[in-house]
Order: sequence, then structure tokens, then C-alpha cells
Amino acid sequence: MNKFFTFIFFNILVLSGSSQIQLIAFDSIPIQRNAQPLSNAWAGGFNCPQFSEIDLNNDGKKDLVTFERNFYGVVKTFINTGNAGESVYKYDPSFRMFFPQMRNWMLLRDYNCDGKEDIFTSVPAGIAVYRNDSEGANLKFSQVTFLLIGEGLNGPGPVYVSPPDIPAIEDIDGDGDLDILSFNIVGSTVEYHKNLSMELYGNCSALEFELKNTCWGYFIEDNNNNNVTLFDTCDVNVPNPEKSEKHPGSSLLAIDLSGNGVKDILIGDINYPNLIMLTNGGTNTSAVMKDFSGSFPPNTTPVNITMFPASYFLDADNDGLKDLIVAPNNPNTSENFNNVWLYKNVGDEMIPAFEFQKSNFLFDEMIDVGERSFPVFFDENSDGLSDIVAGNFGYFEEAGSYSSQLMLLRNTGTATDPAFEVVNADYSSLGQLGFNGIYPAFGDMDDDGDDDMISGDEDGSLHFFRNNGGSGNHADFILTEAFYFGIDVGQSAKPQIVDINRDGLPDLLVGERSGTLNYFENSGTPGQAVFTAAPSVEEFGNVDVMPDCCTGYSAPFMTTDSLGRSILYVGSEQGMLYLFSNIDNNLDGTFDKIDSLYTQTINLSISGADLDGDGFSEFVTGEFPGGIGFLKKGNPPSLGISDNKMNENLVKVYPNPAKDFINIKLEKTIGNSTIQLSDIMGKAVLRESLIRGEHYKNLDISNLARGIYFLHINVGTNLITKKVVIE
Repeated sequence: MNKFFTFIFFNILVLSGSSQIQLIAFDSIPIQRNAQPLSNAWAGGFNCPQFSEIDLNNDGKKDLVTFERNFYGVVKTFINTGNAGESVYKYDPSFRMFFPQMRNWMLLRDYNCDGKEDIFTSVPAGIAVYRNDSEGANLKFSQVTFLLIGEGLNGPGPVYVSPPDIPAIEDIDGDGDLDILSFNIVGSTVEYHKNLSMELYGNCSALEFELKNTCWGYFIEDNNNNNVTLFDTCDVNVPNPEKSEKHPGSSLLAIDLSGNGVKDILIGDINYPNLIMLTNGGTNTSAVMKDFSGSFPPNTTPVNITMFPASYFLDADNDGLKDLIVAPNNPNTSENFNNVWLYKNVGDEMIPAFEFQKSNFLFDEMIDVGERSFPVFFDENSDGLSDIVAGNFGYFEEAGSYSSQLMLLRNTGTATDPAFEVVNADYSSLGQLGFNGIYPAFGDMDDDGDDDMISGDEDGSLHFFRNNGGSGNHADFILTEAFYFGIDVGQSAKPQIVDINRDGLPDLLVGERSGTLNYFENSGTPGQAVFTAAPSVEEFGNVDVMPDCCTGYSAPFMTTDSLGRSILYVGSEQGMLYLFSNIDNNLDGTFDKIDSLYTQTINLSISGADLDGDGFSEFVTGEFPGGIGFLKKGNPPSLGISDNKMNENLVKVYPNPAKDFINIKLEKTIGNSTIQLSDIMGKAVLRESLIRGEHYKNLDISNLARGIYFLHINVGTNLITKKVVIE
């Protein structure tokens, strides 16, 4: 599957039902690294953040919103607390709930000139728009269009943006409304979609687009590298220039670098670390690129990001001048600690000049454990306080290569007031073992009074580390048995050591990539655990957190409620946290799913402990970009926008796999609906609609090639995605 189509989420929202798991996010636990406090430690890490500015709290200052690229992306909100000339932001997750579910890219731009930034975001092969209808500090977005339509060469059609790309959304022609630049669907030329709002209505409040030029700037980018041919002879409106080949992916930023009133362009490409600068020698209505440079910005440290840079123009330091932020645009080839580059604008408002400041903007205040963090509570030094040991898929080293390690965060607080310190980024030197992922679990497997460690890996295996530290001492782990009892759950083994059947022996509960759980019963003795290679119960409790479209990555945490009954939390790839009951005396049966919580987290994992002595568990969470967060008892906030409900029970799709046709059935009537079937590259291959009152649609797919497709159904204001396999 295309690397841009990993399924992911984040915030504290409900998927279905009227109840919610009573947990809320919080980030008030202090932590230090190298004796320095971290102000945004629990913000959750970054892989490929996209940056926009907006006044979230109506205090007159522009705050930061980041969007983590993926099939379903993650919004993070940072309040601007800096004074003039300062770059100080405080992570505040409370605003994220007001943003809709989105994917691939998000840019905040004020299209209707009301001073409030609106949302432009990716839908298959195009753009959706949400208007900012906030009043005062009450943030609110309303969907304007599910798919932005413009007048093309052959009549109306979507304003196309390839899913890997980031378009430029700026006033290109200087008439006061926002236009759009994006790469052609099959070539290496840039299309100019002109907004006709000013011409038609005399104001900027409309989104009326016309494809004015399929070769804006008269340049062509080479498909085999990121070289550019200037003054190309491509015609203004030739749909497919002869030199065109399939476009692999680019980011665009339209910016006036010379103060002449016309937009130059910055391009980042999917296989390259640098930005290309193209200088516009034309006018604001007829662009002609006259020069290009592969080393930008000039006269300072040029951009050199691992792969696929994207640039963002905003005021990061409250000096009234827009600065430049550059970050990677590919979630799977992102360096972990130095991948957000900040360039200060040392020029002026008319002619910006950029000076390199740092390569770890915001990162220097965060905890980031590489990719797919997996934190677990464990008292490492036997002082009675819960420390955190965080595993990971790995730290990025180079394309396709990761170093899997453990990070130790020691609890230096008290039994009622926790505080943490980063002690070791390669705890127990496990990075030397070369495992493909390290996902730890802790428990006393040999009845010697100290907790041993069993680690899962991405290949589905488990590995046993005996603790030779002894009771009351610091843990000292030694790899004793690799490929523990030959257990192999397939992929991405996420274990927990817990006495499932309550016989006094520690059993194993293991999640996996497919979304199910595996129960391995310990048939040994207190001093010698014994397991079989095959699970005692496969698909334990009939739990399956894999949605129709993607994968599951189940991550279990079993504990007991206030009455001593077993309950089971399960994290998932799409950020849903599920709660199950009816477990005791029902280990071969089906558990009851009693609650769910949408945490807007990618590859959610969870581990619980009472950190403050109030009798309630706090939960530490891990996620795909490598961050660590916390949940505590509380009432989750209400939804700010109905898209976040994502009630997929509204729609049934069958048969699946399919061959000649697909049936779509709505469980109830919800106004007009849009249906789109897209291939894995995001190209729409079929579009239909359901008018108000219709419950059923039959799609003819007999002419489509075999493979995986994604069915996107716009039901009212809900956007529902289903994976469809065509045989």
C-alpha cells in the first residue's frame, strides 16, 4: 500500500454510542531533560508536521496549528505565549476538538477576508473547505464544500491536488481573493486555478475557480530528478504536455521573494532533501520563471532535510515579519529530532531574507521516542513510584533503517505529586541487539521478587529478559531467551504480562497488526513459566480493532475495576481506545464492548498506574510520531464539529471483496450524500450521489482493475471511508 495511506487520528472524542470512557488529556506533569524543564514534553512528537497560524483563543496573537500528515491526520494546537521578538508556544490540546477529521494535508487560509483563517484540506483527488465561523473565543468550523469544483478545460471538475502534494493557496494575481497552484495530475507542470470571486461578486467571499493555465510559469520539472526546464514551450492550456510523466509528489509555496508584487515559488520534492527556488520574471497575471536555484535560502544554511521538504511562511517570533519553517512531508522517511527547520526573516515585509536559527523548532521542548512509541509504567528503581519505560519501532537512521531502543523516564516526584526525568535514551543498551521494534511488558516470571521483561517486536515474536537486579534494587535486564517459546503472532507483537485466568501465574496478552488479541496461558509454575507457541485463545474475546479500510495494531491493557472485575482497554492504529468487560469466567467467549473514546492519536498504546494516590489510574499513551501523552479521569469535551463523530454504522458496504458490483446501504436518511471510489493513489475512479430520501446505491465496478480501493461516503457532514477489495 502507498506509504501515504497509513490510517491515523488524535483528540478525545466518541466513535459511537452515547457514552464515553471518562478520560481526558492532560500535560501538567513536570519533566526534565539534562536538568532543563521541558515546556511541551507531552505534546506528542512530530514526524512530518505541516504548519499554519490562526488566533485560537481570540487574544489578538496568531497561534500555531500543526497537522501530522497521514491517511487520517493529527491536529496539534499551540498557544502563542511569546512577547515581541520571542518564539514561545505552549501546547494546548483543548482546541483540537474543534477541527474536523482530515487527511494528507491541511492549510489554514482566510478565503473570505473576515480576518479568520479557514481550513483547506485534502479529499481524494481534491480539496475540501471549512469556513471559520468562530465568535470570540468559541472556535467553530463549518463545511463549505466536500469537494472544491472549478471550471476545467472540459467543463466543471475537481480542483485537483495529488494526495502526496501540498498546494499553494495564495492570492496569485493580486486581486484580493485566494487562488490555487497545484501540479498537473499526469505531468510536471503547475496548474493555475484562478478564483473568480472578485470578478463575479466584487468581494472575496466565494470559491469560484477556473483553470486558467496548465503550465503556470512556463517551466517543467524533470520526472527523474528535481531539475527544472525554464522557458518551456508548453502551451497555456494543453491538458497533457508531451514531456509529462507521472508526477511523484511535490510541495509548493508561493511567496514574493523580490518585492516586485509577483509570486515566486518554492518546490520540495519527494525524493530530495532541498528546496528549489524559482524566480518569477513575469507579472501577477502571466507568470514566467526566469531563474532557479537548488540551494535555498541563499547566504545561510540551506535546507537539507532527509526527504521531501515542505515550506511554510508565517510569523514564528512575534516581530511582525513572516519567517520560514521547513519540515518533511513524508511520514516514513523523517529524521526524529532535527526535522523542523526555522529561518528567521531578517529582511523586511516587502523583501524577506532568511537566516537559519535551528533545526529542532518545537522539538527542543518535547519528548520524542522515534517512531511508534510504546510507553509502559514500571518501577525501575524499586522506590515505590511508577517510572516509564518507552519502547519504539525505532529511531530513523536512513531510508528503511531504524534503531529500536528503550527510553527510561524516572519518576523523581512523590506518591501524590509525580515528576519525571529523562535518564537514558537507550535503556539497558537494547539498541545493540538489532531488534525490529521493542515493545516492553513487565512482570515477575520466575517468582524471585523482581519484575522481568518480555519484549515484542515488529516481526511478531517475543523475547525474554531476566531481571538480575534482585528485589528492591535497580532492574538489570539480561536477554535470556530470544524468540520466547517460539511465539509468533504475525506482526507487531504488543504484549502485556497479566494473570488473565487468576490462577496466580502471569499469563501473556499480545496485540498484533491485524487488530485481534492473543491469550497465552501460563501452564508452568511460579518459578518457571511455560507457554505454547500457539495461543491458548486466538482472537481473545473476539476483540478486533481493525477497521474496514486499514490495519488494527491492537495494544492491550488489562486491569480491574473498583469491584475487582477484569476490564480490558485496547488501543488501535486509528486512535480509538476501546473498553471491554464480561471477561472473568468468559475467556473463551465474546467480551462486551462497553465504551470507546476517540483520542486522535496514531497507533495508540496505553498503560495505567495511580500516579497521584487518588485511587484512580492515570494512563500513559504512545503514538506513531513518537510522542508520549497522558490521560486522566475526567469528562471528555463535547464535539465541536459533527465530522468527528464518524459513525460508520450509518453505512453498510457489501459484498466485500467484490467483483462486478458494490451495494451501499444507508441505515437512515440523511440529506444528500456524495459517493466516491478512489484507487490507492487517491485518484477518483467513480463518483455517484444519493439524493435526500435514498437509502441504497448499486455501483457497477465491472470495468475496474483488481486491487484495493477506498470508498469515501459524505453522509451529511460525516466523511466515512471504507476499504474495498475488487477481485
